[in-house]
Amino acid sequence: MTIGIDKIGFATSQYVLRLSELAAARNTDPEKLSKGLLLKELSIAPITEDIVTLGASASDSILTEEEKEEIDMVILATESGIDQSKAAAVFVHGLLGIQPFARSFEMKEACYAATAALDYAKLHVEKFPQSKVLVIASDIAKYGIDTPGEPTQGAGSVAMLVTQNPRILAFNDDNV
Repeated sequence: MTIGIDKIGFATSQYVLRLSELAAARNTDPEKLSKGLLLKELSIAPITEDIVTLGASASDSILTEEEKEEIDMVILATESGIDQSKAAAVFVHGLLGIQPFARSFEMKEACYAATAALDYAKLHVEKFPQSKVLVIASDIAKYGIDTPGEPTQGAGSVAMLVTQNPRILAFNDDNV
């Protein structure tokens, strides 16, 4: 059985900071940022956006109403937190109107959580071939002013629908 990413969507903030402007403000050579980091700009999330709204936006851009009824698992991978009581996946699940019996959970630990979430989704679809799993990687990285991490911060989300017979990308077993 072939399993992989059937659909993919992205979301980021509407606010952008050009790294050339940041370099000027920090009295740094702009090429240190553009060539050193291979970046031109970074996304800045306002107080009204968080990992939930970004994740829901990325997901809503790809899901049909039928798929929202078929999804049986939602996994949200992030390093950011939103409150002290509920996993962000639960909030996204509700915002999207995904059928109420879908399992939803959150995974932490920077970029690896999204990789682990995709692997978990693959295992789930292997066991339940008709399953559709929504995997969301959503994060807002904030660093202090004039710190080494400042030019690497940003905000964004990617949503991936993992199914059998995918149209975009098939997983293989080379990273066991």
